[in-house]
Amino acid sequence: MKRHALLATLIVGGCSDSNVDLAGSPFDPVQFFTGRSHGDATLQTIVGRPSTVSVDSLGTPDGRGGIVLQQTVRQQGKAARVRKWTLTPRGPSRWSGTLSDAAGPVVVERTASDVAIRYRMKNGARVEQHLKLQPGGVAQNHMTVSRFGLTLATLDERIRKAAK
Repeated sequence: MKRHALLATLIVGGCSDSNVDLAGSPFDPVQFFTGRSHGDATLQTIVGRPSTVSVDSLGTPDGRGGIVLQQTVRQQGKAARVRKWTLTPRGPSRWSGTLSDAAGPVVVERTASDVAIRYRMKNGARVEQHLKLQPGGVAQNHMTVSRFGLTLATLDERIRKAAK
């Protein structure tokens, strides 16, 4: 019995959590997005060719543990647009809020492996994003947009803190 307990301890202890930064702290999306950040992405829709997307963000603490995030989104072949997020803590690993692109609430949850973001767009499509902290302080964002169970688009983005 002791042998199994020791083996279990070694296996669990040896596993790395991709949602933990190098200092051993869980990935905190409010902390990560406070200040300036920049993301470069590829958007693949169900029809058409992949397009590039860049996102410049400025996150400001709201004074209550949450954040207000202003983003300028530039998608290849389209005019730049601005969107706004607000996130408020709802527990140690949960936030809720709004997004100017969403029709209803945004739910953010930190899991053992990532930070999951879910909301419904104004056109009725569902969005699910998964952010994982990578070595060097870069966040990898994988977003899926679906409707009636059909994937309409995916976006893969690398987000890094920007120079001040």
